[in-house]
Amino acid sequence: MRNALTCFLQIALLFALAACKPSDAPAAATAHEDTRGPQLSILNYTDDYIDEVYVNGSWAGGMVKHAGGGSFAGFAELPRQWNPNYKLTVRWRTEPLYLKDPDAFYERQVATEPYQLSETGGMGTLWVAFFPGGVVKLFPTWVGPGHPDFPEGLLEPKLQCRKEHPGSEYCEGPTQLWDLMRKGKAAHTEDKRP
Repeated sequence: MRNALTCFLQIALLFALAACKPSDAPAAATAHEDTRGPQLSILNYTDDYIDEVYVNGSWAGGMVKHAGGGSFAGFAELPRQWNPNYKLTVRWRTEPLYLKDPDAFYERQVATEPYQLSETGGMGTLWVAFFPGGVVKLFPTWVGPGHPDFPEGLLEPKLQCRKEHPGSEYCEGPTQLWDLMRKGKAAHTEDKRP
């Protein structure tokens, strides 16, 4: 009798364990299948250096003024299907903010723009774009700035700036830095003359 009871309890325990496994596996698979993980890259269309950008806690890097698109850091987690109400927390600081308070950050909840997927459904990058006036946009897409399908027809930040300020050195960086570079280049050229 004792052996029969032990055998019955062992069989009941096996059924209980087996019953738990199927419900655990689909939940994990569903969570993975319901999200995307694009890389993060910064586009800085402003006149300020942007430092220490984070998207939902994932580090995205920093970017000098009127630059971006050349480096990738971190990943974002997005729902597989675009949801206009889904927002990501973007934290960043500019050089002027840092000079006022080295510990201060701007923080904003930002919804992504509609997804732009490749023909196979791919999305490689979540572009974190900073514009004048504190405007931040998130462009989830498979193409980069300058591509005909890139959102809002935007170019890479320096090219966009040159388009808006033709013939000006405004987009080329801080005047002092460029003056120093020119002087250094001129001195370097003079040193090589016979």
